[in-house]
Amino acid sequence: MTPTPAAPTTAQHLSRRIAELIAGVSLTVILGIAAAACGGTPASVAPAAAPTVHLYTTILTGPIVGPSDGPAFSPADLVAPKGSTVILTIYNYDDGAAPLAATSPYGAVTGGTETVNGAPVTSIPVTAISHTFTVPALGINVPIPASPATPKPNGDRQPAVVTFTFHATKAGTFTWACMTPCGTGATGMGGPMVEAGYMKGTLEIA
Repeated sequence: MTPTPAAPTTAQHLSRRIAELIAGVSLTVILGIAAAACGGTPASVAPAAAPTVHLYTTILTGPIVGPSDGPAFSPADLVAPKGSTVILTIYNYDDGAAPLAATSPYGAVTGGTETVNGAPVTSIPVTAISHTFTVPALGINVPIPASPATPKPNGDRQPAVVTFTFHATKAGTFTWACMTPCGTGATGMGGPMVEAGYMKGTLEIA
């Protein structure tokens, strides 16, 4: 007479169920790995945010750098990484205007956004412009007003503070220049206007 097998105990039943669950999980993991190996779609990764870079330059006048030198941007050569958001701050200590013709395009802000002493602007009146920071190859024009003629209470000069924000999307070394007649000669376009390191320099994006 064949003996009747004993019913599994509760402990045996639980042990068997746990083994089945582990096997199921293992199979799911193995199938997931196989799918990834065969060209499955990986989890999406959020793109890194573009870095923000701060650049600074100061417009110095003859009394600051020397009467025979004329106004100068210091530094005149600037560098920013490609793909960055650039915030260029210009401190202008020149309180003299170099008016442009009424039809001149260099009174308008182009290629980015600008503030003057914290207030947003889209242009500067051509009669109030002191200098520009213009990069023709990048479509950038930053009109810069003259600084206040009145010194601070302690006697220090107070600059006009211009901030210009743009995106550095194009790599290369680009020449910038001031487009106002703030130099020497009959037209005001001589002297520092044609000398690198004064009213012209480079913007390198790499």
